[in-house]
Amino acid sequence: MSGIDPELASRLEVWVDSAGQSGDDGVRTLRAVLEAGFAPDRVAVTVDDSAVEDSAGMVAAANAAGVTVISASAAALNERLESSGADYLLMVRRGLILPEGALEAVAFLDRYPEVDLGYGDSMTEDGTSLLRPAASPIRLRSSDYLGPVVVARVSSLRQIGGFRPEARLAHVLDLALRVDEQGGRLALIPLMLATEDLAKDDFAGTSAAQRLVVEQALARVGVRATVDEVEPFIRRVRYETLDEPLVSIIIPTRGTSATIAGSSRVLVVEAIRGIVERSTYRNLEFVVVADAETPGEVIDALKDLCGERLRLVLWDAPFNFSAKMNRGAAAAKGDYLLLLNDDVEVVSEDWIESMLGLAQQRGVGTVGAMLYFEDSSIQHAGQVYTGGMAGHAAFGWNGGLDDAIRSLATDHEVSGVTAACALISRDLYFEIGGFTLTLPGNYNDVDLNMKVRETGRRAIFTPWARLYHFESKSRDPKILPSDLENLQVRWKRRMQVELYSRMMM
Repeated sequence: MSGIDPELASRLEVWVDSAGQSGDDGVRTLRAVLEAGFAPDRVAVTVDDSAVEDSAGMVAAANAAGVTVISASAAALNERLESSGADYLLMVRRGLILPEGALEAVAFLDRYPEVDLGYGDSMTEDGTSLLRPAASPIRLRSSDYLGPVVVARVSSLRQIGGFRPEARLAHVLDLALRVDEQGGRLALIPLMLATEDLAKDDFAGTSAAQRLVVEQALARVGVRATVDEVEPFIRRVRYETLDEPLVSIIIPTRGTSATIAGSSRVLVVEAIRGIVERSTYRNLEFVVVADAETPGEVIDALKDLCGERLRLVLWDAPFNFSAKMNRGAAAAKGDYLLLLNDDVEVVSEDWIESMLGLAQQRGVGTVGAMLYFEDSSIQHAGQVYTGGMAGHAAFGWNGGLDDAIRSLATDHEVSGVTAACALISRDLYFEIGGFTLTLPGNYNDVDLNMKVRETGRRAIFTPWARLYHFESKSRDPKILPSDLENLQVRWKRRMQVELYSRMMM
């Protein structure tokens, strides 16, 4: 390639980040940038002062090519940022930029001037696509999903104060967190920008550095939480629940029995027994919307289990899940409504705290859980909306499987969550009008999520709230043509492109 267009080159500066790279990897990253056509005077290699020896090969290659090597200290980076005459800063790390990647990144930011920082898709060297989600601030706290190539407006970086000394070895993640924190916009560039090797080792403490900047970001916005490293570069953020609000668990039921694991059980009784005996969150009430034919002995068992925490709501009309849930919500006293099917079994004791902590975060509307079928395969890891249709991410996957960007190990934004287990604030539920009555059996939760999204709030999936869901043990799961028609009349145009679960469809 003869070189990048001179006009483009004058608007763009490339920094190759050595953090997390050692040996030949850093040299390959730098060479890919130069082979893409960038002149050496438009490129810089950033090297952390404590890792100069580890980056010796990369430094030697930079010197041989006439590329400037600068300290990755915040002072040196900010000095370079302030003196730059470029419009955009292209940051390349742990991957090989594709020749057209820079041009496409700049073209995207030119087209969308409201975007402050962009990132793109990539592929492995054997050609496997790595598709990243739309901007996901909650997910960013759990994992730096941004990939090898990140482009930012120089003016935006200056506006947020540039680089921080405390973010050593994790500057890119820190910048993205602060752009979002200060009201800027992150955006996916839906194009292949680079190739990368998925085998990421925690070199030179880069994973610990990421955890530190997440902890600092949470502290700056006043979010009380602890951050645990699950594995290198993957974190569990345990959000502290505020004020221990009353949570109303709304369960519609007919008191049906079913055979589970070879034994007959009354579904609603065993579901509530599991919550009472195993859940660590205690400020609960149980709003059971029971059909008129629910056996008396089932009602008696519920009274014994729940005591004064039981609010029994009788239902004597034809089946309508939406209407039953709305009636339960009207009877509930809690600040949060936990919508729950009667055919579930609690797995993780802190499931309610995990969901509630997320529900109390800025911009969050609904929170859903990881649900497993009886055979421990995955039933629900968030909803997927595409082509006017709705389905579940990772549906049918064996438990323990995950996608290449570790979606099932992180809290993250999703298109929607199933009402088989969903948490929503009472105020928001009534603000959007609850469930739509014209969707009595299916897709009512999809409609609910879409109404939540219309308010500007987001749906979040957490893998840390885990339950078995013995789906459709208590009713006919048949989907009527009218259900799909009613959904698509309302939302088809808004359900054409899946935004978040692109690796799990």
